Amino acid sequence: MELQKFLPYQLSVLSNKISTGIAKFYRDQYGINVPEWRVLVILSETNHQTAKDLAVHSQMDKVKVSRTMKSLENKGLIIERTCKVDARARRYNLTINGRQLINEVKPKALAFENELICSLNNEEIKLFQSCINTLNQQVDKITSNNT
Repeated sequence: MELQKFLPYQLSVLSNKISTGIAKFYRDQYGINVPEWRVLVILSETNHQTAKDLAVHSQMDKVKVSRTMKSLENKGLIIERTCKVDARARRYNLTINGRQLINEVKPKALAFENELICSLNNEEIKLFQSCINTLNQQVDKITSNNT
């Protein structure tokens, strides 16, 4: 097997390059990292999430989510609330500062994405997105069969 041609390796390298590029922007401009960005975006789209929900949506492990939540709380970007239905559960929401930050960063993140994909035409973008969806479904199938 030639590592450079191994699809999981190629996808990992590409993902890391993209994340590193955009993370520098988040860190330099806003003092947040990629996991914090993911959680902020998720909370901006679906409020009242538990840490478990955030782990599922972000594809991060529980420890990383926990550290990320503490960091975002310390920065005043999210707030923890006790769940009305289950007093043991904690739900998280953006603060006003968190919402302002995400509203400022989202357009810039979309501009980064546009710059990234500008070398692809519309058909290539649609095909690439279709391939990503198909591979995600296949990974889910494979991993559910192996558990």
